[in-house]
Amino acid sequence: MLKGKGKMMLAVLVAMLMLLTACSQPAPAPAPAPAEAGDAPAEAAEDAVDGKIADIQAAGKIVLGTSADYPPYEFIVEVDGNLEVVGFDIEIAREIANDLGVELEIRDMDFDGLLAALVAGNIDFIVAGMVPTEVRKESVDFSVPYYRAEQRFLVRAADAAELSTVEALAGKRIGAQISTVQETIATEQIPDAGELRFLSRINDLVMDLKSDRIDGLVLVGPVAASYAKADAQLAVSDISFGQEDGVAIAIAKGNDDLTEAINTTLERLMADDLITQFIAEATALADEQQVE
Repeated sequence: MLKGKGKMMLAVLVAMLMLLTACSQPAPAPAPAPAEAGDAPAEAAEDAVDGKIADIQAAGKIVLGTSADYPPYEFIVEVDGNLEVVGFDIEIAREIANDLGVELEIRDMDFDGLLAALVAGNIDFIVAGMVPTEVRKESVDFSVPYYRAEQRFLVRAADAAELSTVEALAGKRIGAQISTVQETIATEQIPDAGELRFLSRINDLVMDLKSDRIDGLVLVGPVAASYAKADAQLAVSDISFGQEDGVAIAIAKGNDDLTEAINTTLERLMADDLITQFIAEATALADEQQVE
């Protein structure tokens, strides 16, 4: 009997010990609640809303790429002993900068290097009388067109009467700026040319024309007229290669907010007829300059 009671007491003690052990163990930590869809870190949220304009405004400036040998679009004048880039393209760029509330920084470079500079992020946009061809659209985006002009032919004044038709250009030495619509025109619309010469700078082509190294060069109408007015040795031929599709502003792909802002500025300028005013003022200024 005592032996049986001892076993019962032992069993009760074991049960009590097990109960005490279970009660003394820490409760498991609660599983973390699943993250809400809107609980992303603040930095990620900022990245989602920030765009190119935010970067520009943080820097306090927008960097323009242009090729300042293209009066009246963009050209260089001396003001109070300093060289400045001016032109109606530059006035448009200033309006864009003003609308964004930042300063305008101008970088003058060869035309054929502009797209590479934009893609590399060295400049923020291009305003340089650039036509948005299909090839260019593969690497950058463009604004709405803001100006259209006729493609003409600049010659020596002494040759203007002789070189008045495309047929008269057979066997002649033809020049154009490299990587431009004018280069395409020279290649495709003057099939019987004797020689084609493409250079980065229009000033160099004009010097070649005056030095009798080429017989003429394809230029957009206002630019050809500007060079002819500045130099009695030059004249605009009667030849016309038709009207271009229109020039536009180039922006790096993915910068949709900047493209939209630029379009808004352009639409305002066109609605107020300010681009026409800029062209008239730039043309008058270019006429006063002696193109070197």
